[in-house]
Amino acid sequence: FLHVVAVALSSPVSVLPIPGTTQIQVTEARQTRKVYYIGRNYNHTANGTIIQDQIYVEQLTPDGGITQPKPLILLHGGNIAGGLWLNKSDGGRGWASFFLDRAYQVYTVDTWGMGRSGGEVDIPRAGRSTVEGAERAFTAPERYNKYFQARLHTQWPWTIMRSALCDLIRTYISGQAIFIAHAIGSAYAIQASDAFPELITAHISLEGDQSPFQSYIRASEGINDPIPYRPYGLSNIPLTFETPITNPDQIKKVSVGETTYTDGLLSNFSCILQEDPANRLINVAKVPVLFLVGEASVHALYDHCQVAFLRQAGVNVTFTRLIDQGVSGNGHFSILEKNSDQITLLVAKWIEQNLG
Repeated sequence: FLHVVAVALSSPVSVLPIPGTTQIQVTEARQTRKVYYIGRNYNHTANGTIIQDQIYVEQLTPDGGITQPKPLILLHGGNIAGGLWLNKSDGGRGWASFFLDRAYQVYTVDTWGMGRSGGEVDIPRAGRSTVEGAERAFTAPERYNKYFQARLHTQWPWTIMRSALCDLIRTYISGQAIFIAHAIGSAYAIQASDAFPELITAHISLEGDQSPFQSYIRASEGINDPIPYRPYGLSNIPLTFETPITNPDQIKKVSVGETTYTDGLLSNFSCILQEDPANRLINVAKVPVLFLVGEASVHALYDHCQVAFLRQAGVNVTFTRLIDQGVSGNGHFSILEKNSDQITLLVAKWIEQNLG
């Protein structure tokens, strides 16, 4: 089941204003765009058979040609869509254009149940969130000041997926690909790395949303109330451990570190990790990871837990707090923030220096 549309885009592109807003100019890289629907299941209903579980993919090819050896697959987080990678909220060029200008083949994906891959699904982060909830957690945490790092935010400028990703790479990409994934998109990259590591060169995780064994669901409110989640450590579905795990209760866990407060506000979470010696993730460990965390993001409180779990499991992880590279003031949606070009440069340099 495949639908293809090819569109040649010129530069610049004028964006019509929504009533009550200011018109902006968007300048994308010159490209040819193809659209695919990949993967499917048939649901036999009383009214007939419907196709579901397909995902929407855009293939972006730079007009100047492709010179980079590995294509990039960009995976977004929860409650949004692949358009996140095309433009920033102030009208600036998005990450897709940045990498197209560097002669990469780029694929953007609307993950299962979201955007143009819509349908009736029961998965976390596929529903709506309130304006206040999004501001508190992602776009304006400094207004709510619920955790210590929130005050530093300055940069906002006003299994189906696994199979479908495998189909995408095997069917439309010659060789391996690199995942660049934001938030819950990184969960799909982890699952894909487990299922077909031979097809993936690396995984760049932008604040991947899969803290081991639990979810810090109220962290953006400054509340220390994690809930049990991801029984296989980084996933709700089984992963391939060196010593096979048939029941998640077989994984021996231990609490590590301390939950701390700074100036009376939550500033760091303890972690739940595997007991030593840890059971290795033999497939996930074949895919190196670059993990980035923003200075002012709520993820600054707990993403070190995921990095520690990955390293325990044998994964080669480069863990970078953006502030340590002189990139300051970023929240969870650093992709869209004013200084995002500094972050794309860090990503591009890491790819070119470590992957060739």
